[in-house]
Amino acid sequence: MQARPQPRFRLHALALVALTVLAACSKEATPVATAPLPSDPAASDAPAALPSTAAGPAVAPAGADTAGTRYAVAPATGYAPPSPSYANESTAADAPVYADDPAYADDGQQQVVSVYVDPPLEQPEPVAVDWAPPPMLVEEVTPQPYSDAVWTGGYWAWQGRWVWCAGRWSRPPRPDYRWQQPYYEHRGDRVVYVPAYWSPPDRHFIAPAVGIAIVAAVIAVGVHAGHHADGPQGVFIPPPPGSRPGIIIPAPVGTPPSVVIGAPPVINAGMRVNGNVENNSHNVTNVTNITNVRNVTIVAPPTATADGRGFQQAVAADPRRPPSVAPGARPTAPQPRSTTPVAAWQTGQSVPTLPAAQPVRGIPPRGDRPGAPPAVDARAQQQQVQRAQQQAEQQQAEQQRAQQDQARAQQQAQEQKAQQEQARRAQQQAQQAQQEQAQKAQQQALQQRAQQEQQQQQRALQEQEQAAMANEARQAEARAQADKARAEAGKAKEDARKPPERKPDDADRK
Repeated sequence: MQARPQPRFRLHALALVALTVLAACSKEATPVATAPLPSDPAASDAPAALPSTAAGPAVAPAGADTAGTRYAVAPATGYAPPSPSYANESTAADAPVYADDPAYADDGQQQVVSVYVDPPLEQPEPVAVDWAPPPMLVEEVTPQPYSDAVWTGGYWAWQGRWVWCAGRWSRPPRPDYRWQQPYYEHRGDRVVYVPAYWSPPDRHFIAPAVGIAIVAAVIAVGVHAGHHADGPQGVFIPPPPGSRPGIIIPAPVGTPPSVVIGAPPVINAGMRVNGNVENNSHNVTNVTNITNVRNVTIVAPPTATADGRGFQQAVAADPRRPPSVAPGARPTAPQPRSTTPVAAWQTGQSVPTLPAAQPVRGIPPRGDRPGAPPAVDARAQQQQVQRAQQQAEQQQAEQQRAQQDQARAQQQAQEQKAQQEQARRAQQQAQQAQQEQAQKAQQQALQQRAQQEQQQQQRALQEQEQAAMANEARQAEARAQADKARAEAGKAKEDARKPPERKPDDADRK
């Protein structure tokens, strides 16, 4: 494909008139920008203002350390649309700049490179692409040739540019190998892309963690930059065929991109894919392991679809049962010029040589494309801006009320918890006081009992001493009486031995 000359930044005259009228009529501080529709000659990457039902708030990966990450993560309060014009973000020296020139409005829509891709047998390294993949294309799906055949392809892959990987029936290269769908993630202002591959039976897909260094995708010479991703941060798939370029559809990891080929074209962000998975719970923006998506539901508000009607459809997300071709005039993928598959580009490799681009069948004329207005109505645009502002203010007020209600509920819960904690502490203190009183009474009883026993022992000792003293007194008296009796008896014996005393007579007197 020959390189187009890079035109200077310019806007269509009608768009300039509309912007001038809006600036003059609106007295709001910061009006919400409206999105140029695909049929507008001045269509660019400027996204539309999203109503409250268009898309939920972006959620950063939970538990992930964002320090040192190369790409910013969306704020938790809501999705902030990118600027309508962009500087050159590619590492290639000859890469083009983003522009709002009409020549680029349908870049990748009129002509595409269609090839068969030889997928790797291990999970490839992720790459960071500056712009989103184009909308999906319709393919004709032939009957399944054998029972274990898997429909591989039908998605956009990076090969120095977004190329269409044509679908075909393939047999797993080895027993029990599983087909892993491509991975697209809107992270900051880039698209993190992991090519599709055959996964060994003992391996699971690991989503690129936030904060790791991701290699920038190599851009082939002469490739014009496309449209930035227009939608919430997180995992996504390309929009349905015929949609406005740049829009992304949030979806679970492992969702086949082909599930949306039967959905209506979208002109604003808001469509999403809700999936029922078999393993590992996840949300759109925070996934750790691959989940086996089997059935999905595609939902879109009226503000997102080209026909202005809400949409909801359940689709089987089974690589052995790809969706059938949607009826009507829809952009259809051209058949590859060669049946020889091209190796999937991976980091560290040079850009492969690709065949020439082919025209896409089924693209309606510019005036008949979804969402194309007959003329630029400044008043209608101003009213649309005012409605979007009112909806944004209403959504912000609802979020503030919800935050206030949540804060009050948290405060009440904290107060209730504090009261319960205070009651528990009071109960514990009362129980402790009762235990201390019981222990004190028990100690007093023990002391009284000890005193009584001591007094009884003292009385018993006194009685024993008194009895001993009385006994000794009796014994001493008995000994004294015995001694006295012996003394008397001895005296009596002595008296008996003595001769009788002779009385003096008269002779003796003379």
